[in-house]
Amino acid sequence: MAGLLSVSQAGAAQSVLPRIDALDELSFSEMINSVELDAKSADLIRKFQEKEGRTRLYNKEYNSRNSSMVETYRNKEVLLVTIPASKLFAPNEVEVRKDAAHLLAPLKRYLKEPDMYRVLLVMHTDNTGSEKYREHITEERSTALFDWFVDEGCDTRYLFSYAYSDDMPLEENNSLENREKNRRLEVYLVPGKKMLEQAKKGRIVF
Repeated sequence: MAGLLSVSQAGAAQSVLPRIDALDELSFSEMINSVELDAKSADLIRKFQEKEGRTRLYNKEYNSRNSSMVETYRNKEVLLVTIPASKLFAPNEVEVRKDAAHLLAPLKRYLKEPDMYRVLLVMHTDNTGSEKYREHITEERSTALFDWFVDEGCDTRYLFSYAYSDDMPLEENNSLENREKNRRLEVYLVPGKKMLEQAKKGRIVF
């Protein structure tokens, strides 16, 4: 990808509507692959996703100056935004920083059209502290992030949170710098059924 690294009461009411297709039962890997794309649609979606990442995400809050990244994932069909945990939470805290809104607010766009995207919030930490502590802090933080979007009045039927503790490090936990990289939020913007339907018609309108 060029330039990238490879409300209202009504809104609040929407956020508590039941989900569709028992999506809550899917694991992270199942959710990533929950909408099967045919070859023609996948090609159009890849082009759309690259443009979306380049023009709406990378050039705004998510860039190297903010230590955040925008990448493509799953054969360039999924957008992946990575935000350092330190930008969202104070050390050892599970309450979202007030000044984190500028990093989270751009993601609300991807919840406006139900099932245009399936938005996955995946929280990670490093290997410091006990296993119980690591599991606790990632679970609490992933819940706090989900609740942030609820409080913003977003429709959260297609928002899903996961806590992975230190199970998926980006780097070996052998330095302060590497541990900082491993403490992160990953946001996966997965094409939903509505995007697939539009792609089958030959265009995507969002």
